[in-house]
Amino acid sequence: MKKISEKVLSNILEFIKVFQLENGRSPSYREIQKHLSLSSLSLVGRYVNLLEEKGQVKRDEHGFIDITYNVKLSQSILAPVVGEVRCGEPIFAQENIESVYRLPTEIFGKDNVFLLHAKGDSMEGVGIREGDLLVVKKCESADNGDIVVALLEDSATVKTFYRKKDHIVLHPENDRYDDIITKDVKILGIVKQFIHSL
Repeated sequence: MKKISEKVLSNILEFIKVFQLENGRSPSYREIQKHLSLSSLSLVGRYVNLLEEKGQVKRDEHGFIDITYNVKLSQSILAPVVGEVRCGEPIFAQENIESVYRLPTEIFGKDNVFLLHAKGDSMEGVGIREGDLLVVKKCESADNGDIVVALLEDSATVKTFYRKKDHIVLHPENDRYDDIITKDVKILGIVKQFIHSL
């Protein structure tokens, strides 16, 4: 077992404080690892555990560092930004989560949500563009006409959902793309709002 470095522990805490003040969110484990050139994410986890034991940071329900040094919104929800989602992996596996944001409930509501970067232009007909940040209500079912995040094979796709008598249609909102016809699909959530990238 590697010896804990008090200097590294102090540097991590300082980085978290500065990052929170500059970005309005906490750094991900990967951002801490990269900034301090640490050997692994598990090592970052050990140091964060120690900081939590000392009462110097706390973690949210997803296990990621909460915002503790900034002024908190009186009513807010925590929303993880999910990166690549692969078949067989839990959606909130540590390797899928890039960061965690606080969102004001007066704008985004109180639903259990996650954030996902839009890829491609298949949903431009409803205003969703490449790079937009999608606010997704976590759920496992959808009604006809809902814009869903669905897991197909090894990746997540965003399409309009329609359930037919003997199949499901995932409809792209762009005439250049064909419908996806499937017998079964795993719904990860429903897109409630989206934030345009700059």
